[in-house]
Amino acid sequence: MKTLATFRFTIFILLTFVAIVNAQVMTREEAAVIARAVCDKIGLLGQPLKWHMTQELPTPVEVPEHDSDLQDALALAGYNPQPTLYPYPLMSALPFASTPYDDLNYIYWCGGFMVVVNAYSGKALAERNIPSPGESVLPEDQLKSIAQQFVQAFLGNKPWRWRDQEIPNNPDDLAYFTASTFDPSSGADLLDFVMVTLNPTTGELLSITVYQRTVTISTEPLLECDEARKLGESALQSSFPNSNFITHPEDDLLLVFEDSAREQFLAWRFHFTVVHKTGGGFECFIMIDAHTGQVLWEMGLIPMGMKVSSQKRRNFNLIVLNGREMTFGQPLLLRNGQVYLWTGYLPFLGVKLEGKRLMAKGKRLDLTRVDFVLFGKKEYVALRKVCSIASIRLWWDNERKVPILRAEWLEPKKLLAQKR
Repeated sequence: MKTLATFRFTIFILLTFVAIVNAQVMTREEAAVIARAVCDKIGLLGQPLKWHMTQELPTPVEVPEHDSDLQDALALAGYNPQPTLYPYPLMSALPFASTPYDDLNYIYWCGGFMVVVNAYSGKALAERNIPSPGESVLPEDQLKSIAQQFVQAFLGNKPWRWRDQEIPNNPDDLAYFTASTFDPSSGADLLDFVMVTLNPTTGELLSITVYQRTVTISTEPLLECDEARKLGESALQSSFPNSNFITHPEDDLLLVFEDSAREQFLAWRFHFTVVHKTGGGFECFIMIDAHTGQVLWEMGLIPMGMKVSSQKRRNFNLIVLNGREMTFGQPLLLRNGQVYLWTGYLPFLGVKLEGKRLMAKGKRLDLTRVDFVLFGKKEYVALRKVCSIASIRLWWDNERKVPILRAEWLEPKKLLAQKR
């Protein structure tokens, strides 16, 4: 058992104390430093944080939360069955795409609180049971004022605005507030944001989510909103040629988007209703790069039986890695039956490019001219060659039209074993 810090209230907070370079994964001790920094930021100096070491167990095994069978077995053997690993994503929402490390979270304990830190991004969570509600909901202005104090504490003098507010009528529900920074010149939502959850009957803070990350790209769009919307509709038309499209301009949004490899893009986000000419339809969101016009991301609840056309599809942004969808802002290319990956994403898969040679895990692989493609002044390399040297299994999902990757060395338990 080791000690460092604690929390007094439920708090869910994301901070970029760690530079994300080449998909580095922190040790449990390194992540604990983040927990200490979070505690200091919210004024909890000197309060202890505790955690269990896997070396204290009969074998250095991670103990996932909710793995009751393993915890019961450890208890019967006379060991403390406290969990060491929180195997669930701490947050999954725009403007951030999922990563293969989202369920790689260390667990710490602070009295009655569980504290969780993501070993890759530095996201942190601390929670306790929600207290019983009061009898009536506080006035909206009072709740908003309380939430604003927390937002201001983190965003300071940066320009910010409310993104969402939800104040319940039922005292058993919770009050939610979301604010984000923005560029006053272009109006683009930036990456810094705060999400506050309050007990609506007392105003007590139940949770707070904070993300603070420097934007490294231009936030001035080169494409106007109407022009980008037409590109989005054209992309959807390629996938659903037998459909009509209803636009929702009230939902148009300019924002900075961060993909699965933590690359940043300025994007126009649009909401469409896709109506099939033979009946049925669904809601769809699509993001268009505001600098290049490329499709960055699209999501829709596609009904069963509705076919997705790939006849005109030469670029796409999605792969499935270890069962989780990864979104890349720089599209993957499909050329002559082969998929190509932007070389800037190679570190994400543990690969390095030196001249015309790939290097990974002490191995080298020489490439030929056909292994490279130029697109938009960027160099791409054959994905099958990348997977070959990175010990990643690769196959093609012909129904979804996406590559499927399986990297056993990216599984949380194996990554953590390398860090002990």
